[in-house]
Amino acid sequence: IEKRAAFMKAAEKLFIEKGYENTSIEDIVRAAGITKRTLYQYFQNKEDLYYAIALEGVKQLYSASLAALEQGKSTREKIYLMNLAHLEFYKHNFNAFRILNYTPANKSNDEASPHFQEIRRLDAERMMILAQIVNAGAADGSINPSLEMRKAVLFGVFSAFSMLYTFAFTDKSMWQALQMDEEDFLRFSFELFSKALI
Repeated sequence: IEKRAAFMKAAEKLFIEKGYENTSIEDIVRAAGITKRTLYQYFQNKEDLYYAIALEGVKQLYSASLAALEQGKSTREKIYLMNLAHLEFYKHNFNAFRILNYTPANKSNDEASPHFQEIRRLDAERMMILAQIVNAGAADGSINPSLEMRKAVLFGVFSAFSMLYTFAFTDKSMWQALQMDEEDFLRFSFELFSKALI
């Protein structure tokens, strides 16, 4: 387990510094100080190693989302708090956020990766939770009933996540040029999304 963690730590650092495509298995093995043969005891290939790292971030974000949903009293509040949970993850796990929002170009190894399959399973669970939120929104009246409920809920969640994704890959000097605080702007935006559902 320690060797597995060492490979993941080395790979994550290299993926962040050099980018996924510019990092080779040889780079990872050299950085971990463990043999390539040992790496293949834990991971099928570079894609599988990447998905193992991404899975850790997905699990953290999933848990934070569930905790936020439990705190919300209404559907609209649940969406707002879930978006804030995403913001907290983005702030405190910025590199993990960037990694889990990158997809390797080589798709041929995805299906065989058990870590990819686990990410897919968690994503499916998340979609089921969103479907439950849609039904709750229709029942509790916190979302404008004249809105198409499914589209309204997805707008509230995906708009916020898309903004985080965009800003994760945007030069941070933009905020200095605009004389604006990134977190303050994101919180304002999430509140705006929430109000749009009334």
